[in-house]
Amino acid sequence: MVTGAAVYLARMGNDYGSRWRLMICAIDEEHFLRILFVCTGNICRSAMAEAFLKQELSAVNGRSEVACSSAGLQADEGGAPPPEVLSIMQEFGLDISGHRAHLLSREDVEGADLILAMAMHNSSRLLTEYQEAVDRVFTLKEFVIQGVEKGREIEERDPAKRLVELRKWIRHIEGLDHDAGEENLNLKLRIFMLHYFHIYDHRFGIDDPLGQSMDFMRRTALEIRDAVLCLAGSDLLALTDT
Repeated sequence: MVTGAAVYLARMGNDYGSRWRLMICAIDEEHFLRILFVCTGNICRSAMAEAFLKQELSAVNGRSEVACSSAGLQADEGGAPPPEVLSIMQEFGLDISGHRAHLLSREDVEGADLILAMAMHNSSRLLTEYQEAVDRVFTLKEFVIQGVEKGREIEERDPAKRLVELRKWIRHIEGLDHDAGEENLNLKLRIFMLHYFHIYDHRFGIDDPLGQSMDFMRRTALEIRDAVLCLAGSDLLALTDT
């Protein structure tokens, strides 16, 4: 059904909104993918991730049926990125001066096929309110680091179908037993808690660079860019495959 996608796309950034609206009539909902980046204020890390992914998607000239957006758990709705963020992104050839912070809503969560947080505490806080989204919530680097090996084994090239396989694999814990009749959501939440608080790898998080040096922010932007390029690449979601 296309209607849900149309509502979601209407809220996208000004620089991409018109294109997505023109494409909507040709979108096959079964194969359409919505990616949501989440951080705390939506004026730095998640805004960077959104911009980097949109840059990658623009290279395929609209052939990729993917939409991305970003939001913050404590965003000041309508707030602009600080000058240092704009300056760093300009070094990567990206102008995000038109970006405005968006406070995460239930509509955002329900409309996303993949929710990529910047840090573990973003993921866990999100799930305190939206527990039903547990199998769609990962940190960006968790998804990339844990998923790339499995992604190389998947022959399917359709991004939506690849995502289904990757979501099942990334938090797979060999030998985990569960009680007969245990509710599926409870099991998923238990795996999430086990994964994050007993197995968690600190490489999975991206620290907030606001208030740090410009060099720190530059390294953070580079870290996000590299993770997004891997996310879009042929080893993971194959978003830019032609």
